[in-house]
Amino acid sequence: MTTPHVAFRSSDSLHQRTDAFIQRMNSGAKRPEPKEIEAIMAQFIEEALAAFITRAAQAADLSPGMFKVVNMTCSTISKTTHLVIGRSAKKMDLAQNQAAADYMDQVRHPATDGDHWYVAFPVSEAHCAQCREVIRLCQQGEEDKARRELAAYLLTLTDEAIDWYFQRPMALLGFGPVLRKVANVGVETTRKASRSLISNLIPKLGPEQLLASAQYQESMLLSFPPRTR
Repeated sequence: MTTPHVAFRSSDSLHQRTDAFIQRMNSGAKRPEPKEIEAIMAQFIEEALAAFITRAAQAADLSPGMFKVVNMTCSTISKTTHLVIGRSAKKMDLAQNQAAADYMDQVRHPATDGDHWYVAFPVSEAHCAQCREVIRLCQQGEEDKARRELAAYLLTLTDEAIDWYFQRPMALLGFGPVLRKVANVGVETTRKASRSLISNLIPKLGPEQLLASAQYQESMLLSFPPRTR
């Protein structure tokens, strides 16, 4: 039995660094590792932004002006999340480091051939069907409806990604009121920037760009069996 996920391929360096951290935390680590958590999460954010935003924009063959908006959005999210990570990692105790390791293990999945790993979160069959519906609409020339469906799909995807990559680990780590407030500002900045990008760019996509965008999103839909650990 497999479950659909939205996934991006982890770089070897991110996987190896994350795996080593997980192993240490699961093998009786004696002290927290704030610098390692900061390094892992910073790399994760960069790879997630590349997968969800930069490569999606490249697949749609955006104009230089539109790509500038994409880069500005990535920069805004990156700066905000780096600030949150930098402040929070230093204050996490050993138990929180171990909780972070458990979370990292939850969102990684091996490829079928075992050659590489993905970072992924589960989505509903209905959400997958919505993505594929955009492709069908594009192929039938229903561009206006395709744009609306693609925007709706991406807005839901944004909320799901923020939930899995920001809000769930925040809840798991049990931040105090000060760090929770800092993290919430980061979450809302990320949400606002992502939603603004979607509302600004989707209406400007031509027919071929719409189809390419939907096909890229579909390429991120993979199925994985339940994790045994």
